[in-house]
Amino acid sequence: MRRWFRSLHAQLFLWAILPVTFAIIAVAFTGIIGHERTMRDFVAERDLDLVRLGARIVEDGLAHGTVRADGVGVDEWLSLMLREDVLDLVVVDAQGRVLAHPDTALVGTDLRADPGVAAALDQSEGTVIVPGEDEELVLVAFAPLETVDWIVMVSEPVEGLIGPILRFPSLAPVAAGAAGIISLLVLAFGWLTIVRPLQRLSRAADQVSWGDYSAISRPVGGVQEVRDLHQSLAQMVERIQGYQSGMQDYLGAVTLGQEAERARLAHELHDGPVQDLIALGQRAEMAQRLLDKGQTARARELLEESRRAEVATVESLRRLIGDLRPVYLEDLGVVPALKMLATQARGRTAASVGFDTAGELRRYDPQTELAAYRIAQQALNNAVTHSGAQNIDVFVVSEPDGLTLSVSDDGSGFAFPEKADVLTRNGHYGLVGMKERAARLGGTLEIRTARGEGTRVIAHLPSQPSST
Repeated sequence: MRRWFRSLHAQLFLWAILPVTFAIIAVAFTGIIGHERTMRDFVAERDLDLVRLGARIVEDGLAHGTVRADGVGVDEWLSLMLREDVLDLVVVDAQGRVLAHPDTALVGTDLRADPGVAAALDQSEGTVIVPGEDEELVLVAFAPLETVDWIVMVSEPVEGLIGPILRFPSLAPVAAGAAGIISLLVLAFGWLTIVRPLQRLSRAADQVSWGDYSAISRPVGGVQEVRDLHQSLAQMVERIQGYQSGMQDYLGAVTLGQEAERARLAHELHDGPVQDLIALGQRAEMAQRLLDKGQTARARELLEESRRAEVATVESLRRLIGDLRPVYLEDLGVVPALKMLATQARGRTAASVGFDTAGELRRYDPQTELAAYRIAQQALNNAVTHSGAQNIDVFVVSEPDGLTLSVSDDGSGFAFPEKADVLTRNGHYGLVGMKERAARLGGTLEIRTARGEGTRVIAHLPSQPSST
């Protein structure tokens, strides 16, 4: 139950229901107050009609002589003319002296100090609400006689005008206060369990954006949904840290790879074309000496050897240039370049390397073509070097909006990790590099593999690199 109460939907439910409940209570009390006012007006009109009737009856008594001018006989005459269940009437003269009263002991007394009598003497006819005994409100109705300066009055407690169920307006301040306190408590609880935790989480996120990853590990509290959000953000930050660490490893590996590649090229240039050129120069010098001696046959042999060495040197230089920048890619386009890449792979493996295409041959943005070439180069190198495959297939689909490249093999495969940083920790920098190349252009790269089931690399590259 406590867990449910601390949940976000329970908080929102309380925040939504309490104001509505408070509004309903306010509307109900307003209706009750209006009904009470209507009831008061109705009873006041009824009592005013009653005192008017009483005044007419007393006038009839005076006219028939049954009521004397000093007030004697008023009680008897009124009791004869009115029903027994009618409220008792009071008759006072112009000086406030009581001529008739339900309490006979008060007959003849001066009641000018009474608020009801004072109002009757002042207004002659009408209804007023005045304080009575024990500060209880009393409704007083009064009407004058036309022939003498007498006033007929009737009074009754205001609380008696309506039923007990309609007396709740007196509790309105208490109910409103209680509802207000409960609303404040709910708002305070919501502030402590929703607003403040979200503020802490926002500050932690700001600190994370400035590199303080430890900020997200501090507890923020709050409802379950906020804690779940905090946990998700903490996991996301952990993955970001892993990704950054992996990228640092990847960039370091790329830097080392570049230096290693430069060293390899320098070594191959020094041991290959440079030595071949030196040998060519020596052969040319020897051929010249032989010609000077008239040994033309031997000179021709040296020149033929030099020609063959020159052809080999050119091929070696083309191979090195192709490693730096594929000439076929710039001259013929991505599809012929990929076909040549597959042909070169056949010379490095005993596996069968197939190549197939679909769609119309077309040119793409140079960045797209280079990315496709490097991805295929890395995928083929992985298949030839690590998979132990019997069959390797390259398939290219050329479309107006981009191309799809697929390199698959039936080799050993591997367990692909769920997190990208695991690739760098395990030294799979080539896979990370392929993903980065595709992502940088706005494309995607998917690697489907499992142990014993081979590997398939699928790259989707747009015809034009994404602006992002």
